[in-house]
This record gives sequence, C-alpha cells and structure tokens, in this order.
Amino acid sequence: MKGLYIHIPFCVKKCEYCDFVSFSGMEREHDGYIDALISEMSEYRGAAIDTIFIGGGTPSVLAPYRISRLCAAVAANFKIADGCEWTMEANPGTLTREKLKAMLNGGINRLSIGVQSFNDTELRAAGRIHDAKTAYDTVLLAAGCGFNNISIDLMASLPYQTDDSFRTSLNRAVSLPIKHISVYSLIVEDGTPIKEKYDRGIYNAPDEDNDRRLYHYTAAFLKECGLLRYEISNYAIPGCESRHNMKYWDCDEYIGVGIAAASYIDGARYSNTDSFSQYMSGNYRSGEREILTEDDKTGEFMMLGLRKTAGVSEAEFKRRFGCDISDKYGGLLGKFIGLGVMEYDGGFYRLTERGLDVANSVMCEFV
Repeated sequence: MKGLYIHIPFCVKKCEYCDFVSFSGMEREHDGYIDALISEMSEYRGAAIDTIFIGGGTPSVLAPYRISRLCAAVAANFKIADGCEWTMEANPGTLTREKLKAMLNGGINRLSIGVQSFNDTELRAAGRIHDAKTAYDTVLLAAGCGFNNISIDLMASLPYQTDDSFRTSLNRAVSLPIKHISVYSLIVEDGTPIKEKYDRGIYNAPDEDNDRRLYHYTAAFLKECGLLRYEISNYAIPGCESRHNMKYWDCDEYIGVGIAAASYIDGARYSNTDSFSQYMSGNYRSGEREILTEDDKTGEFMMLGLRKTAGVSEAEFKRRFGCDISDKYGGLLGKFIGLGVMEYDGGFYRLTERGLDVANSVMCEFV
C-alpha cells in the first residue's frame, strides 16, 4: 500500500532556519486551502493507503473544525488500512485540548511535536513561538488527551547551545511519555534569517567536531533510555519507528497532496507547484515529472537504504531489481568495507559507526 503525505503550509510565525514552503498570517485562506486539498484528493479516490503524514508548516494551526473536515475528507477519498499509522505534525503554542480531541476523533493516532529545544534562549534564537515550559506541558497534554504514540523533534548546534544545555534537553525529552525522537543538526540554509545572522557574525559558525560529539552522545544516551537508533537521525522504542518515513527510506510509493508536495508512483516522481495562487486555482502540478531509470532506482535504493541502521538487504535488492547487489555494486561495496565505513552481516550491507560519520560522502557515490 502507498503512503499519503498532506502538506499544510500555514504557520503562526516562520522559524529563523526554515526554508520549507510555508506562510504566516494567512488564516483567512485556511478554508479555501482545505477545499483545494479535497479537490486534489479526489484525483486519487479509492487509493489504498496504510500510512498518513500531515506535515507543514504547522498543521496544528488549523482550527478544530478544520482538522475534523480534513480528516473526514481523507476517509472519504482513500481506502485506509486497518492499523494505519496516521501522524500529524504539531508545534507547542498551537495545540489545545479541543484540537487534540478533533485529531483523535478524526483518526489521527500519532503526534510529531516540534520541540527543538528545552532551553528558552535557544528557542528564541531559532525563532520558535513557544518556551520550554509550553513544550513540556504540550507533550503532557497530548498524552493526557489519549495520544500514546508521541514523537518529538530536537535540534543540535543551535545558536547559544552548549553541551550541557543540549544534554539537559535530552534529559527533559526522555522524562516525557514519548516513544520516538528525531534529533537533527541545524542546517544553515541560504535565504533564511538565521543565515543572515551567521553571515553578519551575530552567531558563531556551527562547529562540526562539536556536532559529531553531540551526535555520538545522543545515540549512546538514548540507547540507555530504550530509544534505539534506526535511521541516521531517528530513534524509537522498538516497534514504534515511523512507518511513514520508512516508506521514503525503503523507496516505497507515496502520494503527496498540497502545495509543493511530492509523489512517487509507478516509477515516476513528480511534485506540486510551490505557487500558492496556482495551487488554489486548481493547477496543482508543477509540470516537473521524472521517470526513474533502473540505475536511478537502484542508486536511490542504496542511498536511502544506507540511512537505516539495518542497512540494505541483498535479498530485497534482488527481489526488486532482478540482479545481485554484488553484480551491480560489488566494487563500491568492497571499497567501503575495506575502508571500514561499511560492513556485511546476515545478508545486509550497513554503515559502521565510522561510516555514519561520513554517511553523505558514502551514499552520494551510489547516485
């Protein structure tokens, strides 16, 4: 079955580091945008899905009745599998008891909460609208309302962050009733307010060695707490891994609806327009459509599969592509095993701890 991604581009305030397609101060457009989403969904009517992810932006800015309407539209247009994992992204400062109830009643059973830090100075520098107490209380509120599958995001290498403050954030995180945590390093993207501040010297440039130290500490600390790393930046209690995100890393098919959303169906990848006015007029597609060659498919299968700590299955490779992985990539695999950045074990090729530190350099050689 396919996954379904729904993009909600609205925010209360755009974060300092964000380069996603998102807009603040557009509440008057919310109803019309949901109308457009429902219209686009009808193009996929009857498709069977077993994971749903509502991302953004900040989907939790939607009013309760809009959340209910969106969920009802999904149920009306798609065949939702029993046991479907249905995630909605949310930010502290935008969640209320009424919104959480609307989510649960609509079928949403997993929350991904963008905490980023439990340090107020770091949150202000990142342009977040919430403080540490609000973040902590929001997770407790969600759990109290009935969510028993909660993930949170944290960020490393934020401005003003120290080793101690990062470790404090991790400790606060694991004291909460969460089953999954994503820990991402800050990426300073061109065109963002935070990039301008780095360029002007207001913030010190991120220290790559320090970032690696925090990365290693995170993996060891969370393992002790029962949250195991299953992908470069993601950790979970066993059995609570993000099934939707695994579709991306496993190169499975997914449908994307909403402005700038991407889809991968029948060997073709295409994306929706990033123009709000164009999307609202019903011209959903950007016109960009890529038919993947067999080399594209095998390369992406390797690149994305190596993000997973389980690695790439040689049996699955042969099932999908009809050839042995060693015939296709034997030279590269041997090279990386010889360098100590990859290992072969039990039918899987995976990156070693050393390999995870240089993952991008390894993975890019397959595409």
